[in-house]
Amino acid sequence: MVVVGKVGNGCKFTPTTNLALLQKHQHVCGRFQRKQFSLSFICGLMLFALGLISLFTGHVASHLEYYSFKFMKGALSSKLNRHPPINIWKSKASKLYYGCSSRDPNFPHAVRGRASNGYLLIATSGGLNQQRTGITDAVVVARILNATLVVPELDHHSFWKDDSDFVDIFDIEWFINSLAKDVTIIKRIPDKVMRSMDRPPYTMRVPRKSPPEFYLDQVLPTLLRRRVVQLTKFDYRLANNLDEQLAKLRCRVNYHGLRFTKPIRKLGQELVMKMRKMATRFIAIHLRFEPDMLAFSGCYYGGGDKERNQLAEIRKRWETLPVRLIF
Repeated sequence: MVVVGKVGNGCKFTPTTNLALLQKHQHVCGRFQRKQFSLSFICGLMLFALGLISLFTGHVASHLEYYSFKFMKGALSSKLNRHPPINIWKSKASKLYYGCSSRDPNFPHAVRGRASNGYLLIATSGGLNQQRTGITDAVVVARILNATLVVPELDHHSFWKDDSDFVDIFDIEWFINSLAKDVTIIKRIPDKVMRSMDRPPYTMRVPRKSPPEFYLDQVLPTLLRRRVVQLTKFDYRLANNLDEQLAKLRCRVNYHGLRFTKPIRKLGQELVMKMRKMATRFIAIHLRFEPDMLAFSGCYYGGGDKERNQLAEIRKRWETLPVRLIF
């Protein structure tokens, strides 16, 4: 009779009438248990040894990493130093740049008088730099609309409360005459036109970065109907992506049409001459360290409670700015 049985520790055996066979199975099971115990012991011992090695040699690894970085850095710098230093004042690439604001001979001349679609009034916004951008875009928009541009009105209500007019900062005669082939610009709407108007000029604000198609679809119909349209808060209201001729016109306005008045140019020339006496080369940086910029930054500059209160009052003008910031 054969009976299949099991002894402790999961070792199987087949008991028979032969006692020697049973003893042989028990010997094999015991040897397997000792082997299992020895493998576990060895694995644990190895893990323990690795832990000790990592504990006592961590600083060695750190030093190896440090010196490896220094070596790589030195090798890289020596490779870069093989080339002569770049002189930004005498770059070979400078000959690849050229003026792109010249007027294309095929660019149609500006329309005059009654041939235009109406009169465009512009109210600029922001600081002088934003207003300059607004004036530049205003000329291009007038060209898009085939309109007569009235000399833009500068912002008198911004943070600086500057009451300067266009004529106080820019050479107005130069502005009108230098751009005469591109856009008709006048100092004010003719009295005859003003008397014929039964309502004030239509006022509207266009979204920022509006493409030329927006002005043709949304502004031109109103201009044709009302004859006079005023665009307010005019800062960055024209898209950057323009066709080549309009982009050139924008450059002509910014770099040639807008010229400062003689007193400002004289003062600027005196500053440049004094700087040239101190160094042959210099770079001008506009730090923009002004109260409204400080308010937008949300930082504290060490002026005590007086500064905190003043900047908090400025921040109240914008709903998206928290009043109190402490960093």
